[in-house]
Amino acid sequence: MRAVGLYRSDRPSAPGSTDQTGDAAVIKRYCERNQHQLVNTYSADSPVKLEAAYRLISESFKAGRPALVVLPDATHLADDLETFVARLVELTELGGEVRCTDLERPDPLQSAEELLTLKGRSAARQRRVREAIMAKASRGQVLGRTPYGYGSNINGQLQADPVETGVIQKIFEWYAGPWSAPEGPPLGGIGLRLVAQRLNDEGLRTRQGHPWTQVAVAGILRNRVYLGTYSRYGVRIVGSHPPLVERELFNRAEAVTRMRRPVRRKRNAEPFLLSGLLRSQVSGRGLFGLTRKRAWKRQDGTPVEKTYRYYECPHREPAPDSPDGESAEIKLSWPAEKLESAVRAQVAAWPDACFQDATLVEDESAPGQTDQVKLCEREFNRAVRAVASGYGTVRDLRQPLEELAIARRLADEPAEALYDNATLRRMALASDLATARPALLAVIERISVGPDSVDVVPKRGQ
Repeated sequence: MRAVGLYRSDRPSAPGSTDQTGDAAVIKRYCERNQHQLVNTYSADSPVKLEAAYRLISESFKAGRPALVVLPDATHLADDLETFVARLVELTELGGEVRCTDLERPDPLQSAEELLTLKGRSAARQRRVREAIMAKASRGQVLGRTPYGYGSNINGQLQADPVETGVIQKIFEWYAGPWSAPEGPPLGGIGLRLVAQRLNDEGLRTRQGHPWTQVAVAGILRNRVYLGTYSRYGVRIVGSHPPLVERELFNRAEAVTRMRRPVRRKRNAEPFLLSGLLRSQVSGRGLFGLTRKRAWKRQDGTPVEKTYRYYECPHREPAPDSPDGESAEIKLSWPAEKLESAVRAQVAAWPDACFQDATLVEDESAPGQTDQVKLCEREFNRAVRAVASGYGTVRDLRQPLEELAIARRLADEPAEALYDNATLRRMALASDLATARPALLAVIERISVGPDSVDVVPKRGQ
């Protein structure tokens, strides 16, 4: 296989090299030992030169000459984990492959997880924290919350709780159902909802004292800790603690779940333009955006599907007295398009004073940008750990990487911006939700909604 070498001359030499230029020799010996044809070797002594060398390699791949990229370790491709993953994904998608000469960490992603950190983090501190966690996990000691069905002994290891063990066994037996014929599909027992209902009918509660729910039952059925297997932070120890269910029963419940799992299309919920601004004229409560899909068939058998979006108040409103003198109640509901058009029409008629000195700020209905960055960092780290452990492929890292990059970019943008009257008016009336919503939040105090009327109240001058 064709191969190219890449190393940083300002990094400590790789194992097996004798001086700062010895990394080239190590790469050459690696290629000879594994029968790769080394066609070129690139070196860099700074991040800028490393970027230039990497671009030369990626451009050659784009030109149809992919090859194996050989590194001493992950630090020779990038200075942080995010940049490393971005380059690894790009090279992989171009048809290349990356390998490290380090015998202890030949897999590039495992090397990166060990040696690199997220941007702005201390590599030494993160490594010490990881080593402490891994050491504790390797001893089978409890990390985080103890799973239902277990307690922890004086050594911090899991031990069966006699009362909760019985509940765990009931859940698996009720759900898995009776034995099925050999080679046949599992017969299955009762569903998640009925399992939770039975537990509650028997007066059983979760550890927090709450009634059992379908979600809680499903979490129990998926957790392999009940087989006696401890798995945290990439450490997997079989037989580290007493199992609570037999493997055959666990496998049967797993098969029932697969059999019953519906095939669902991924749905991306589109946000609503007026969320958080609407109030009922009668109850004073907020109206919420709802989406409903309806499907049916025409007389000729043609399938039809339609999506309905509307704003609705969960509190029923008193209606005018009916002719027979009896009072009735109605649900305040508006089609989203109709209500949004009515609001835009009123905003369009406002004088310039309503837009004077308004500032666009972060949408308070969305998570804070700092929190979003932390959430994306956790998801990115989880994805890297999973792929490094053999679950998934390098291409699976593209989405969490892109989501983290977007979160960082949004967090770095100014928290507020000042616009002139005309620009802010155009933004508020824009058809693009991402443009219009921040502008409407900046100029609208509230929107009072009745069964047949809409009153938009501005934050400033009428």
